Amino acid sequence: MKIDAHTTQEQLLKLSEQVLRRDLLQSTPLNLRFFLRYLILFLLFPGMVFGFKAGMGITLAFCAALVGILFWGSEAASAMAVYSWVSAGLLVLVFVTIGVIRKAWKEREVRRQYRAATPGLHHAQRHPQKHALRWRKSNTEGFLATHLVLNAPQRGVYAMLVTLKNYQGSQLITQGRQGTAVVHAGGGKGQDFHALVLYRLEPGLHELIWAISGDTAPQITEVSQLNNI
Repeated sequence: MKIDAHTTQEQLLKLSEQVLRRDLLQSTPLNLRFFLRYLILFLLFPGMVFGFKAGMGITLAFCAALVGILFWGSEAASAMAVYSWVSAGLLVLVFVTIGVIRKAWKEREVRRQYRAATPGLHHAQRHPQKHALRWRKSNTEGFLATHLVLNAPQRGVYAMLVTLKNYQGSQLITQGRQGTAVVHAGGGKGQDFHALVLYRLEPGLHELIWAISGDTAPQITEVSQLNNI
């Protein structure tokens, strides 16, 4: 979908819902690549649900017990132990899957909310076009951050395009979950990095913050509002 000055709020809301639905489905078993790792991990090492160290300890204890059972020649008991181990893994997998889906569902509900304005902000931009951004060290070690104070004249969805020129990284972090939907973020080899983010905002001033990992800032970073509102 191409977003420009003629894109309506209804279209942007529909696009935002599609993006949030896409992100939700990525946290379900429909995302086979993601959940295949869970399947293998918890079927073989169900104790990992308690953390790596505890999981390894439980696994070593089970292996020692299984070796002891086999040493005493009880094949039926060893088979029962293996079945119990796999059954425990299946229960853990179901438990973890439900937890991941519930977390993703709550995340979507937060991102569907309109973000309230922040009082006391200054130097706000209204409908910025190729507005230059400056990077600074983030409060989080190993990251750089930049921000824009946006003046939202009315309640609605604002489509912001962030462009990082000559950026060799692979990720741009949008800080603040409420009212945020990342449509696309990335760039091809030898091309600029682009991130299209939809924000649901209440009227007033809003600080939009983005961050990247590393210590080297892109030479030029610009932000533009694509839609009119």
